[in-house]
Amino acid sequence: MLTALCHELFAFALAAAPRGFRPHARKPHPPAEDESHKLWYFVEDHGDIVFPLLALLVVALIFFGIRRGMKSNTAQLQQKQDQKDSIVRMMRAKLMVSAELVAGELRIDRFAASALLEELVKEGKLIEQRIAGGVANYRLKGL
Repeated sequence: MLTALCHELFAFALAAAPRGFRPHARKPHPPAEDESHKLWYFVEDHGDIVFPLLALLVVALIFFGIRRGMKSNTAQLQQKQDQKDSIVRMMRAKLMVSAELVAGELRIDRFAASALLEELVKEGKLIEQRIAGGVANYRLKGL
C-alpha cells in the first residue's frame, strides 16, 4: 500500500514538472575568464539539481540550529535546577543562609545566587527574613 502510494506520488511529480525531467538545451557560454565563471556556468546549466539541493541544505541547517538551541536551553535549565537542589541541601545543613554564603558555596555570582534564592521563595520552598541593615537571610519553609 505504502509502496503504491510512493509510486503514484513520484509519477505525479514527474508529470507536474515543467519540462518533465527532460534534459534541456544549454545556452552557449562565452569562454570562462576564471574558475568562478566556470562554477557559475555549471550552476546555470544544472540549476534543476543545484537549487533544490541548496534549499535542502538551508532547511537542514535551520533544523540543526533549532535543535541545538533547544538542547542548550535544556542544559541551562538542568544546571539551574541542580543549583537549586544544592541550595536546598545546604539549607538542611544550616538554618539560615544569605546570598553571599550561597554564592561562596556554589562558586557563582552573588546576584545569580540571589536570583536563585528568590525563585525558591516564589516556589514556596524558602522564607525570606530581613535583618537590620536590609540583608536578606533565608530559611526553609516549616522550620
